[in-house]
Amino acid sequence: MSRWVAALLLFGGVACTRDVQPWVDRVEVDTFHGAEIVAFSHQDLERQLREQLVAAKFKLATGEQRIPDRVKPWQVSLGAGVMEPEPDTRASSLELVLELRHTGEEEPLVIDQRQRLSLPDGDVEVAQEVIRGALQEALQGAVREAAAVLRLERESTVSLREKVASEDAALRGAAVRLLVRRRDNAALPALLERLQSPELDELRVVVGQLVELKAPESVNPLIEAASRKGPVFEREVLFAVSAIGGEDAEAYLDLIASGHEDDLLRASAEQALAELRARRTTQKTGAEK
Repeated sequence: MSRWVAALLLFGGVACTRDVQPWVDRVEVDTFHGAEIVAFSHQDLERQLREQLVAAKFKLATGEQRIPDRVKPWQVSLGAGVMEPEPDTRASSLELVLELRHTGEEEPLVIDQRQRLSLPDGDVEVAQEVIRGALQEALQGAVREAAAVLRLERESTVSLREKVASEDAALRGAAVRLLVRRRDNAALPALLERLQSPELDELRVVVGQLVELKAPESVNPLIEAASRKGPVFEREVLFAVSAIGGEDAEAYLDLIASGHEDDLLRASAEQALAELRARRTTQKTGAEK
């Protein structure tokens, strides 16, 4: 067999491997807070999760379908929460966290969806329908993005960079997530664009990804976003920029710690600054050994 034929067969094998539907041997809803608010049970949510997994081309193991010995199946778990609508604004928050994990592996694939919902005033049943619809949409988006991550994880970085501009939200989200995992700054423009969102819940998701990316260029845009959202979010950003590090992060933390009028914000900045400097000292000591 020639080298070219062998190479083609190898390429074909890899391509087929990518297209194989991922197997799932366990599906469960770990938590569902606020089920009574939407009149939607734990069992209803698990049924919907299973339906979305099948729609996204996952293969669920059943008594009739046995998992091939060579396959390493996934365990899928879901946590969801719905907040009671606020009396004044009639707004509710929805949070959904989907985890896919292999047996024995500590690091799961985590896809989170958060959004703030504006609900109609006075009609409980209509409000419940709005929340249930948003819950279904968030679940569908999380499952589709998880499927896209598994499909794209072996793609080259160049290919992922191209998919960041995709019109498919799940594909775009998966590409950004994988680029963040690879610490590639091609994910940065998309994340910084999302920092313009007025929704605090979405901003928190973006902050988590920026901390994982650890791009110093994200520090000043984070600071600007924090200044628009008030002290609660600003305290969260203090520790985010501390984790990212860099000269801009240290200068900002030093400024807040040195004389901000908010005592709690100042104390948080002092703690975040101490953590940044301790981590830098540890890294320097390790590099010198």
